[in-house]
Amino acid sequence: MKNNVSPDKKEAIFESALHLIHEHGFHGAPMSQIATHANVAAGTIYHYFASKDELILELFKYCRERTNEHIFNFDKDLSYQDKFFYIWDRLIEYYIANKEIFRFIEQFYSSPYYELVVQSKSPCYYGANHMLDFYEEGIKTEVIQKVSFTVFISLFIGSATSHVKGIVYRMVPVDKQDRKDLIEIIWNGIKNQ
Repeated sequence: MKNNVSPDKKEAIFESALHLIHEHGFHGAPMSQIATHANVAAGTIYHYFASKDELILELFKYCRERTNEHIFNFDKDLSYQDKFFYIWDRLIEYYIANKEIFRFIEQFYSSPYYELVVQSKSPCYYGANHMLDFYEEGIKTEVIQKVSFTVFISLFIGSATSHVKGIVYRMVPVDKQDRKDLIEIIWNGIKNQ
């Protein structure tokens, strides 16, 4: 990507790509269509992104950063349990309010693009270090059981995304009590007794 990038144009490209990928998939959203949708000249989009692969990878980074800004925006003085509940609930709220981001991230993880990230980045790519730091805080302070990070993520993020899928795909109604019950069960399963 070249210098002198207009943040507004870049964001317009990201938002257009999100919308078109949601509607047509990765392969059904060519760069020319993304540029037109974003009101950017077809040649200009290549000023921002050298290829569609680069655009997709940068879009993933953009989505992850926006998500992390939302879910890790809490008072540092909260107890670990309160942070646990807060982060989980904020992730669900964010994905429900930003369905295109949720669907893009889900699609991205199931695509060959994710392999490019795995090959080129550390395990703490695009803000994953926030979740790793949160996990390590719980282990270090012995508030949660000593499980692997993989188990922690599967339990914490996996349950949140599964809950969001149920709501987004209209398999389950939006029910605050169900959400509260679910996080209580997760917390009771992982906290140190």
